[in-house]
Amino acid sequence: TGSKNLVLGGGCAYNGVANTRAYKYFDKVYIPYAPSDAGSAIGACLASYKGSRKDNSSPFLGPKFADYEIDNTAHKYRDKIEVLYFTDKKLTKTVAELLRSGNVIAWCQDRMEFGARALGNRSILASPYFMGMKDKLNKVIKKREGFRPFAPSVLEEDAQKYFDNIEPIPYMNQVVQVKKLKRPMPAVTHVDNSARVQTVNKKFNLKYYNLLTEFKALEGAGVLLNTSFNMKGETITCDPDTAVRRFLTSEIDYLVFNNFLIKKK
Repeated sequence: TGSKNLVLGGGCAYNGVANTRAYKYFDKVYIPYAPSDAGSAIGACLASYKGSRKDNSSPFLGPKFADYEIDNTAHKYRDKIEVLYFTDKKLTKTVAELLRSGNVIAWCQDRMEFGARALGNRSILASPYFMGMKDKLNKVIKKREGFRPFAPSVLEEDAQKYFDNIEPIPYMNQVVQVKKLKRPMPAVTHVDNSARVQTVNKKFNLKYYNLLTEFKALEGAGVLLNTSFNMKGETITCDPDTAVRRFLTSEIDYLVFNNFLIKKK
């Protein structure tokens, strides 16, 4: 066609290595957040919609939960958990400090993601700097094979300081090389020095963006390890009750749902 732009669809578009190699032939590569059969539902809606087209680039299409629903769930487990409530600013500061100290945190905010990747609304987060963090998450929390890597989430404007991405990667669907850093990030760097990166901006996810910004203020880099909030063989966590139950039966240190910070008694 002579076009320098490429859109990839189908389940094969979850192959982050192949997606990145497409830049050998194209200037711009676009992969939607749900390129497999699941995304066909969205495509069908768009194809049949008769009104004016609206921006459909946000992956956060799932349910969200009000504070009272989380409060009710917390009351149900009151013998097992302690609950604190914070303002947005205090929450991000507190969580960033906990992550810096090596804690593993389940982070649930606003609407759930659509697609196969946790993009910061139903995620397990950790600092990328701890040498044993990848093994801890794989063996103790996720209970999966030790060779499997974890993705870094990075502030979009800082991504090219740490990674060889050509364009923003908001949907975590490209594998790129990690640059030579004065301070390595072993928890998110694979054995071949690659990483499946997610770039985060204010448009898609303001709360997660603010958390990365707060972590950057503490550590000098707005990068966090991000993996889906589920254990081996489970679907991604959606609602408060599932979140608390999985938190209580795992080695996750803290659970954050909206502005509630939850810890085990």
